[in-house]
Formats: sequence, C-alpha cells, structure tokens
Amino acid sequence: MSRASQDLFSLRHELVRYATAHGIRAAMRQFGCARNTVRLWLRRWQDGDDSFQNHSRRPHHQPACTPPKIEQAVVAARKKAPCFGARRLVDMFVLPVGKGAAHRILRDHQLTRRRQRKHKRKADLRKIKAAHAPLTHLQMDTKYLNDIPHYWPQMQAQGLPRFQYTIRDEATGALFVSYSSELSKTCATLALSRLLDHLKAHGLDPSLVEVRTDLGSEFDGDTVHYRPDGFHGSLLASGARHRFNPPARPNANADVESSHATIEAEFFDLETFHGTRHFLASVTTYQHFFNFARKNRSRSDQTPAQLLAHNAPHLDPRILLLPPLLLDPLMGQDLSRPPG
Repeated sequence: MSRASQDLFSLRHELVRYATAHGIRAAMRQFGCARNTVRLWLRRWQDGDDSFQNHSRRPHHQPACTPPKIEQAVVAARKKAPCFGARRLVDMFVLPVGKGAAHRILRDHQLTRRRQRKHKRKADLRKIKAAHAPLTHLQMDTKYLNDIPHYWPQMQAQGLPRFQYTIRDEATGALFVSYSSELSKTCATLALSRLLDHLKAHGLDPSLVEVRTDLGSEFDGDTVHYRPDGFHGSLLASGARHRFNPPARPNANADVESSHATIEAEFFDLETFHGTRHFLASVTTYQHFFNFARKNRSRSDQTPAQLLAHNAPHLDPRILLLPPLLLDPLMGQDLSRPPG
C-alpha cells in the first residue's frame, strides 16, 4: 500500500470513529466534508467493509462492450499468430472489431509484448528509398537458420537448408529468398544471378540495378583480386552495380535485416515441415503472402505489389512471383559468362 493510500485509510478511519462517537453533523464540521461523504463511509463500515478503499465506478451494463465471442476470437487469433500485433490481427483474420479494441483485449489478457526502446532515429531514409524506381535498389544478406529453436530439430532430422540468401527491394519491400546447406560465394552468386535474369526477362534493364551487401566473404567482401566468376565479377558482368556497406553499419542494410526478424517470427517459429518439398512449398506460400498480401506500415500501409503497381505500372506484377529455390543442385553451373 502506498503512502497516499495509507494516509487516506487513516483519514477515513478517523472520520468513521468520530462520527460514531459524536454524530454525523459533528464529523462533517470536524473534517470539513459533506454530509453524504460521512454517511457513505459510515454506512460501508457498518456493512462490514473496513478497507476504506474506493469502489469501482465501472458501469454494470455496457451496451458498446465487445461481445465475449468476438473477444475470444481475438485471443484465439493472437495465440495462432503470436507475432502479429492488434492492427495486423484485425487485417489478416478479418476480425469484426476495431484495432484499439483489439489492443485492449490483448492487454487485458496479458498477450501484449513490451517493445524494446529504440534509439532516436538520426535520419529517416524512408522517403529517399520510396523515391527509387521499384526493383532497382536491392539489399542482399544471408540468414543463419541453425540458431532458430523451433526450426533446428527439423533441420537436423530432415536435412533442411541451413542458410537463407535474402534479397529485398528498398522501394517496395518485395522479398526474394533462396536456400542452401552451405554458406558460400557460389550460392550467393547463384541466388543473385537468378534474380537478375528474372528481372531482365520481365523487361527491367540490369544496368539500372544496384545491389548493396555487407563485407561478408560470400559477397567478395574480403577479396583483394576479384575473379570473373566470383560474386562481384558476375554481378558487374550482368551490367548491375555492386556497393558495399561500411563496416559496423547494420542500418545500411536495414530493410533486409528487418525481413530476417519478420520471417523468423511469422514463418520459422510457427511452421512444422514434412521434408524438403513441403518446406519449399511452405516458404513459397509465405513469400507470395509477403509480396502480395502483407501490408507494410513503414510504406504507407501498402503491400509490395500495390507499390509496384502504383510506381511502375509498366512492370508485370508476376515479376514478384519468382519462387524460392534450393541452390545446392545448381552448384555445378558455370557462372563465368554473363547471363544472357
């Protein structure tokens, strides 16, 4: 009990004792309060309530209160997709409730997650990225899958991929993923060359494309003399540009890094797989969901497909349908010549 509560309890206790000994009118004058106040606490004390605490003023009947059936639906949706917040739960599960009410329900059931306090943003790059032409500024990175608790036992038992090669567009947020059992320059080159060929086949000039990566060895970050069949050499041979991010600057690859956290929470932490074919089918479904149905709040609450249609209507939306692929069977492919 706080100091203020203790003082309030003592005051009301003394009020009741004085009123019992000297009467209501005398207590009213002594404590400088209204007659009804004295009567209120005296009556509660006589009825056996000696806590002298304020009673709830919540109305007994609330016509606008969310029905229990809908409240249970919100809770069930949250338990099914614990990675979704109130806004996305309402959108994805088509719940007949407002986003504010959904958040209140989650809070009342202790299903909210405390957000980590972020550093103050020094520069907002969203407007700069939004001004880029779609699919011309790409970020690429690799994600280790062997540190995901829900996925790791399945990976060990079924021989599932250990690494994800992720490419994300800065302008639309579109996502393209490939998988392999090894972390290598060859796999990274295969993943990017496949995407560049796909973009070229849909009418996008590779010379307009810039790819940003960190200084990882799979991206030739530690290479002194570039080879024509290496990552950097193959990228330049295709006509695209390669730009390395400065060391110790993870924010330079913020879009692809954030997609790693998202796919882990929304896919790898939830799905159970039954072999490699089922894994590929599931991750293909998720990538299509990400590109065509999942709204991005940092991009005006629009999907990558909507942004592509608005900013580049000349591009076929099927350009976002490149499915995920296992790179290991392609390891023998010759990458020394430019893609044609």
